[in-house]
Amino acid sequence: MQLGNLHPLFVHLPIGILILAFLMELYYKNRPDPKDNGTVLFALGIGSLSALFSVASGWFLGDGGGYDETLLFNHRWIAVAFAVGSLLLYFLKKSNGKQAQRAYFPAFIVVLVLLTLTGHYGGSLTHGEDFLFQEEYEKPVIEDVGKAMVFSEIVQPVLQQKCVSCHNQGKSKGELLLTSKKELLAGGESGSLFDSLEVQQTSRFMHHLKLPIEDEAHMPPKGKVQLTSDEMQLLEWWVQNQNCFDCVTKDLPRTAKLDAILASLEKDTSTRALIAENVDEVPLEFIALLAQNKMSAQLVAENMPLISVNFMKRKDVSEADFDLLKKYKKNVVGMNLGYTNFNDTLVKQLKPFKNLTKLQLQQTDISNETVEQLAKFDNLEFINLFGTELDDSALETLAKYPNLKTLFIWRTKMTEEGILAFKGQSDNVRVQGQIADSVFAASSLSPPTILADNEIFKDSVEVSIEQFFEGAKVYYVAENAKNDTLPKEYAGPFYLNETTTLKAYATLEDWEPSEPSFANFLKSKAQISEVSLVRAPHPKYAAKGGKTLMDLRRGTTNFVDGNWLGFEAQHMTATIEFKEQTVVSNVSVGSLSIPNNWIFFPVGYTVWGSEDGNTFSKIKTVKVGIQKPSVIIERKAYNIDFDPRPLKKVRLLVESPLKNPDWHAVPGGNSFIFLDELVFN
Repeated sequence: MQLGNLHPLFVHLPIGILILAFLMELYYKNRPDPKDNGTVLFALGIGSLSALFSVASGWFLGDGGGYDETLLFNHRWIAVAFAVGSLLLYFLKKSNGKQAQRAYFPAFIVVLVLLTLTGHYGGSLTHGEDFLFQEEYEKPVIEDVGKAMVFSEIVQPVLQQKCVSCHNQGKSKGELLLTSKKELLAGGESGSLFDSLEVQQTSRFMHHLKLPIEDEAHMPPKGKVQLTSDEMQLLEWWVQNQNCFDCVTKDLPRTAKLDAILASLEKDTSTRALIAENVDEVPLEFIALLAQNKMSAQLVAENMPLISVNFMKRKDVSEADFDLLKKYKKNVVGMNLGYTNFNDTLVKQLKPFKNLTKLQLQQTDISNETVEQLAKFDNLEFINLFGTELDDSALETLAKYPNLKTLFIWRTKMTEEGILAFKGQSDNVRVQGQIADSVFAASSLSPPTILADNEIFKDSVEVSIEQFFEGAKVYYVAENAKNDTLPKEYAGPFYLNETTTLKAYATLEDWEPSEPSFANFLKSKAQISEVSLVRAPHPKYAAKGGKTLMDLRRGTTNFVDGNWLGFEAQHMTATIEFKEQTVVSNVSVGSLSIPNNWIFFPVGYTVWGSEDGNTFSKIKTVKVGIQKPSVIIERKAYNIDFDPRPLKKVRLLVESPLKNPDWHAVPGGNSFIFLDELVFN
C-alpha cells in the first residue's frame, strides 16, 4: 500500500479536531479560571500532527497524476501553510508570554481560513472546480424513449452518475475526461476509448468496464458505485452502433431485451403518474369497505396506487360517504357522481380531494356555484356535465380551469355562441357537445348483466342474465354458426355449447329499451402446445408473451390487467403449434378497442396452415377495414371460418391500422392493437 492511499484517512482528522478546539476556546473564553485543564492544548497537538500526516500523504497522492496542475499546486501549498499554522497554534497556546497570548486568537482565525481554502481546493480536485456552486445535474426526463437522443439522454446520464467523479476538469484519472463529446473522442493517456483491442475483441472503453472488479484497471474502481447490468448493456449497445452522438433510439437496431431496458427509462409525466409518486398503496380491505357502503372503487392502472370511485347512481349520497373516503383522499383521482343526488350543498365535501383529475357529474342537480367551487382543483383534467342545468356563465368559469383537457356538455343550457367563445379561450380543451339525443335517451333502464364462470370453455358453459328493474323483461340473441338471430325472452339460466356472441337488452312498458350488453363465449377444441411471436409486443404490455394467447383467459376492459398483449404501430404475427395434428375450421381472435387510449380493433387477418409443421400454405385472408368513429370501450372476438383441414401448425397475421384514423382526436399517431386469446375449433 502506498502512503498516498492513506490521504483519505488522514484528511478529515485535522478538520474535525481543530474546529472542535476552536469551539472549546469559545466555550471557555468567558468562564472563570481555571479556563480548561489542558484539553484544548491536547486537541491542538493531535490536530497539528494529523495535519502533517495529511499533507505528507496528500503530497504523494498528487504525484500519481491525473489532477489539474493549477488546482493541485494551490491545494498543496495552502495545505503546507495550514499545517505550519497548526503547529504555530500549538506553541502559542503552550506559551505563557503576553505577546503569544495576544497573537493566539488572530492566528487561530487565520488557520481556520487556511483550513477552509485547503478543503475547497481539495474538493475541487476530487469533484470538479465548480463543485460548490455548480447547479445540480438534472437527469433528462424521457417521455418517449423511441425519440430520445441516445447519447445525451441515455448514455451521458450513466457517465455522469458513475464515471465523471473521477474524470472531470479537476480530476482526470488517466488524463481522461468524460464530461463532453469532444473529451470522450479525445481519449486519455492510453489512446482512444473506442479503439478496438485485438485480443479482447472489444473497444478499450468496454474492456475496462468488463474487467473483474478486483482488477486495478476495472472501471469504476472497487469501492465506487458500479454499473448495473442494464447500464452495461446500454453502453455496449451505444458503442456497437459506432458510439453515435446524434442518433435517435428508434433509428438504431435493438433486441427485445434491449427494448425492455429502454422502456424502463421512460418516465410517465402525466398528472396521475406524478400524483402516484407521492401516495401510499390502497389496501384491498379499504376497497372492500367501500363496496359494503355501496361505492365501487377500482385502481386506475395496474402500477399506480390511485383509485376511481363510482357512487353507483345512488340517490342517498351523503357527507358520511365522503368522510369514509378521506382516509385515502390523496389516492382518489376519479369520482363518478353521475345520476346521483349530488348538488351545490355536497360540493363542499369534495374539498379534501385535491388530486381529482376526472369528475363525472352528469344528470345531477348542480348550478354554476359548483363549477366555481371546482375551479380550485388544479389537477382536474376531465369533467362531465351532461344533462345538467348549466348555462354560458359556467363556461366563463370553466375557461379559468388551469389543466382542463376534456369537457362533456351535451344537453345543457349552453348555447352555440357560448361554446364557440369558450373554445376561443381554451383551444386546448376537447369539447364534446354535439351528439344525437338518441344516444342519451331519457331512460333509466340499465343494460342487463351477462354472467358466466368462464368466457372460454371446452364442452359447454352455463349463462345467466340479471336485470334489477322490477317488471322489466330481458331478451337475448345468441349469434353463432347456426345463424340464430331471433330474440328470445330470458326465463332462466341456459347452456351454450358453441362459440357464441350473446347480446341482451331490457324492456319495460312506456320506457325506452336499455342499451344492449354483449359477451363473447368461445369454445376451445384444439389443444395448443406453444405460441411463438415473430416480433415482441410493446415492453409495457408484454404480459406473458406468447403464453398470454393460449392461457384460456380473456382480458378485461382494463388494458393493463396483465392479460393483454399490446403492439404499437406494428402487425402481430404468431406461429401456433398444436399438441397433435388437429382438424381445424375456425379461429377466434380476442381484441380490444379503446379509441381514447389509441387502441383499435385489427383491420385484417390472414391464416396459413401446415400439416407437417414445416410447409405452410395460405388458408384465408379477411379484410375488416378501419372501425367507425367511437369512444366506447369494447372487447371483441373475431371469428375466421374456413374449410376443415388437419393441421399441426397455424401461422396467423393480425393486421394493425398502424396509425390513428382520420376521425381520431390525434389523427396519424401511432396506434395499438391489443390481443388476449386465440381459440381454435
